[in-house]
Amino acid sequence: MSAGEYLDSALFILSLKPMSGYELSRKLKWDGSIVSGGTIRPLLHSLEKQGLITYDTRGRAKVYKLTKSGERYVSNLRLFRETIRERMLAVSMGRDILFPDILTDIEDTMTLNLAIEDVASIIIREVKIAFALRKNGNDEDIDEMKERIHAIMSEYILKRNLKNEQLQHQE
Repeated sequence: MSAGEYLDSALFILSLKPMSGYELSRKLKWDGSIVSGGTIRPLLHSLEKQGLITYDTRGRAKVYKLTKSGERYVSNLRLFRETIRERMLAVSMGRDILFPDILTDIEDTMTLNLAIEDVASIIIREVKIAFALRKNGNDEDIDEMKERIHAIMSEYILKRNLKNEQLQHQE
């Protein structure tokens, strides 16, 4: 699990109820392993520094809870994730990739998840750029960006198709 995934997961867990760092480390399991204190302490410090969590001292334990900002973050992140799911399914139903067909087969679903992981960082980078452009009212730049991405993908598909044709002719 990446640091960002731990941060988001910790916030989701803390949105359910306040808890100590020890209790949180037990809830933040990944692949069956428990998150160590050496991982949880810097994570909690980072979330506190960002103003997303705070703590109360109960005896010797610090009990962490979300701040108002942390609550808004979790709420908006839930909405963002649901929007991504809805938009991907809506877009996929009118395109070449039909997720409903893929999602009926567990192996295809796992392959789809790997494919998403392969391009997720690139997509997120482009979304951040589009966000900044939209926030500044640069709609023309967004259109140009979409055209550039489309051209790159079209060029890749063309090259892949040519390569496949060459391989077929060699056989």
